[in-house]
Amino acid sequence: MKDIEFKPISLSDKHVFDEYFNKNDFNNAEKNFSNLFMWRKTYKYEYAIINDCLCIKGKLRNSTQSFCHFPYGGCDVKESLTLIKEVLKKEGNNSLIIKPILPEMKKCLEKTIKEFTIVENRNSFDYIYTSKKLITLSGSKLRNKRRWVKKFKNNYNYQYEEINPTNLVEAKEFTINIIKNTNNDKDEIIAMTEMFDNLFELGIKGCIIRIDGKIAGVSTGEELTKDTVIIHSERANTEFEGIYNCINQEFCEKQWANYKFINREEDLGIEGLRQAKLTYRPEVLLKKYIAKITI
Repeated sequence: MKDIEFKPISLSDKHVFDEYFNKNDFNNAEKNFSNLFMWRKTYKYEYAIINDCLCIKGKLRNSTQSFCHFPYGGCDVKESLTLIKEVLKKEGNNSLIIKPILPEMKKCLEKTIKEFTIVENRNSFDYIYTSKKLITLSGSKLRNKRRWVKKFKNNYNYQYEEINPTNLVEAKEFTINIIKNTNNDKDEIIAMTEMFDNLFELGIKGCIIRIDGKIAGVSTGEELTKDTVIIHSERANTEFEGIYNCINQEFCEKQWANYKFINREEDLGIEGLRQAKLTYRPEVLLKKYIAKITI
């Protein structure tokens, strides 16, 4: 077996990931360096270049079970997965879990791997919308969204501003405090801290909505592909009715109007989040699967 060394992800690796990610047209949320970087401590992400493939492996959340991404780079997938299997076998794993698997990746596996199991992972489907729809909120099915935005704008003295070095810490503290006061997810707090502490180096843009001078909402995102944007985080004070509807529309209109699609990531199986995302009528509900190969 070739001598393969996986190494932890660091900020200086961004150009490597971007180079390989740009070789594929996949627009799933996981194909993004910022997401991998900010969640690297939770999932123990590492990477290696194998046969000119970018191979990423990690650990399932709160588990010792390893998994890997489908190799990126338009390379020899079968040989790369064979080598990854050998690495995981040496680490004591008895199976290779691959996630996420997109429909195109599923077809590739079916052509190259003889025996594997695969299951649909509904909780990880990405919600992809047209930027035009999120900006105009046109059509009868989005009438209520337009009403909430109008109500918000009529009721509150609000200001929109981009995140910059002057207000960065304030935006970070607001976002983390919202998380602490809702689910208090420690891993998410770590991820958001990593994101804000490296926001400009990662190429992420953000916005703030203020009401009477105080922050009421914060959103962040970046280019995912040439025609698609990914929204990384969106947190707001729900005491202000319509705040989420407003920050969604304003951020898309002022920052992302030149892109065709907006990827607002998955719902994680959270019913309230699922319904909220569905009510915006996604253009694409990007299917994802989890594949398992016995080692």
